[in-house]
Amino acid sequence: MPSGAPTAPPPSANPSSAEPTGSASPTAASSGLAFAAEDIVAYYESQGYACTAQQPSTKAVGFLFRGCRKVDEAGRARIIDVVTDPDGRLADGIASVQGKEGEAFLAPTDALEPLAGFLGAMLGEGQGSTLLMWLAGHLGDGYAETTIGAIRVATYTDSKDDPSKLYVEVATQTYLDAPAP
Repeated sequence: MPSGAPTAPPPSANPSSAEPTGSASPTAASSGLAFAAEDIVAYYESQGYACTAQQPSTKAVGFLFRGCRKVDEAGRARIIDVVTDPDGRLADGIASVQGKEGEAFLAPTDALEPLAGFLGAMLGEGQGSTLLMWLAGHLGDGYAETTIGAIRVATYTDSKDDPSKLYVEVATQTYLDAPAP
């Protein structure tokens, strides 16, 4: 569910290329996610993203949200959101790429690298790489989902008739089961 929410990938679309440095967090690993939210945010800030302070989630009671945004060299908006549970553990992450001004259709190949990199940042190199071909095959679909262990991974467009913004979301069951405000 949105939270805002090719045949072979190019060699640069490697999920491990976007991994935060350092070792996996024990609390992140227990959720099935590879890194702590603050490490993911710090990584994206080091890549030139501007990030907001934590604020209450508008989708899940007791959860906190941080968003990061950057406009890439092609003029496309890249956005990542991370959500933590009431105990501070990473619970959900969403990345999106939005077409530049006047770009009514965003080619999935133009969004694959940053979205695959986000999978690596959320899941770690091993699990992120496992989902790379799945993502490449479904990026641009109105909605597609899969699971890896206890984690749900989805890709979708902003709406079925608006392919100008593509998403990937990685969510724990705790987040999916949380009541809405």
